[in-house]
Amino acid sequence: MLIDAIGMTIHDALERNCRTHPQKSFILAYDRAFTYEEACRISNGFARFLAASGVGRNEKACLILPRVPELVLAFLGMVKAGVVPIPVNYTISPGEIRQFISLVAPSVIVIHEKLLPLLDGETLLPGNSRIVVVGEDSHGHIPWREAASPAAEKATPDSGFDTIAYLNYTTGSSGTPKGAVATHAAIYWNTRAAVEAMEMTGDDIHLCMFAPFAHPHELFARPLYTGGTLVLLEEINPKTIVKTINDKAVTCMMGLAPMFDMIASHCPDKKMESLRVAESGGMYTRPDIIRSFRKHFGIPVLSVWGSTETTGIALANTPRAYREDGSMGRVCPFYELRIVDDEGNDVGSGEIGELVFRGKGVISGYDTSTDLPAADGWYCSGDLGWRDEEGYLYFVERKSGLMKVAGLKVYPLQIEISLMAHHGIKEAAVIGVEDRLRGMVPKAYVVPREGFTLSEEEVRAFCKGRMADYMIPRTVEIRSELPRIGSGKINKRALEGR
Repeated sequence: MLIDAIGMTIHDALERNCRTHPQKSFILAYDRAFTYEEACRISNGFARFLAASGVGRNEKACLILPRVPELVLAFLGMVKAGVVPIPVNYTISPGEIRQFISLVAPSVIVIHEKLLPLLDGETLLPGNSRIVVVGEDSHGHIPWREAASPAAEKATPDSGFDTIAYLNYTTGSSGTPKGAVATHAAIYWNTRAAVEAMEMTGDDIHLCMFAPFAHPHELFARPLYTGGTLVLLEEINPKTIVKTINDKAVTCMMGLAPMFDMIASHCPDKKMESLRVAESGGMYTRPDIIRSFRKHFGIPVLSVWGSTETTGIALANTPRAYREDGSMGRVCPFYELRIVDDEGNDVGSGEIGELVFRGKGVISGYDTSTDLPAADGWYCSGDLGWRDEEGYLYFVERKSGLMKVAGLKVYPLQIEISLMAHHGIKEAAVIGVEDRLRGMVPKAYVVPREGFTLSEEEVRAFCKGRMADYMIPRTVEIRSELPRIGSGKINKRALEGR
């Protein structure tokens, strides 16, 4: 249970833990460890650096870092200084990254040395911008060890409970980035919901294997608010994950369904006696993965559902109440759920409709003029699903056709636009097909222009460098024409065999 049940900002939670148990391990990563006191002093030092550099409240800062301690420490220092962290997806193309940075216009970039090549070329930054590099060689930029020199006292200003903690950018179907406003309050209530649902305490040791640029607070919020410990691991390898769980006595793991599938397949004879919560989010979790994991390790995989707009999980299977049939679980504390038809009317048990949410963890909007998709105060998720008589929820499909490839969001339109840039492609349509490893992968159908001959290899090669690897169609089918519906639009249901 949370130590504080009223509400607390991220930076206040850190300082509380520093006062109550300063020598307790907060961050464990390979052979590195940081106590709460050390984390507090380093984040204080980075906050003072930001203030001394003239970076003011609500100015933006980009984080281009893998799952390393500096990601958490930089984030904490930024929120202490009232600066707004923005995680950057470093798996997209360098051109897209530079375009995104130019759009955001950060005053500070904190980047790992191995990712510095992504900034090669023209990166448009404000005149007072700073680049802080984590690693042995700063390549002429500001070394992290200098920017984060430990300090005993924090720098003002700090932020209030209902103020912005960070911007979590997501890509809409139009391809326009939208920065979801994650406040301290939303993060607190979402974290508290998860803590209560999973019965977490300050004795738990957490390993979150989500991408560092997708909901980065998921890496540290639960241990921070409970006074627990977090473990950071970069390598996605089943044997390494199992060894880390055993070496660090991990009790709660959050990851993607394929990770649990790989662990059960490659390490079936291993023991993970400390692990009591295996939480799977970001994509549909197949029943066979849940059952196989429980067979080998004695606990089920607990499937959960969440989104950027709900600040994390809002539906969950829990250790005391779970299903092994692919259900997303039941509604978490502090959230409300309705399932509605196209007219906004509630549907009955067993009927399919759109999932709409309300609650303290739902964001208020985006850092743009783009409104949150809502109806009468309810957030419209765009996910279709149904609920059984006991309140368990089941996912059916995205209304918009969104794919989640290894937990990362992919819209077919983004890929189709890139494909149409090929001078030999007349038409393109992309759908999602099931994949055992990644949950879903894109498949493309293309029609060549007259006089052109295309091959699958040529089309896939054209995609490289123009989009992230996980967005590149796994297969490409060349057709002379595409099926259409009466209005003239491409009939994707026919392509999907429906």
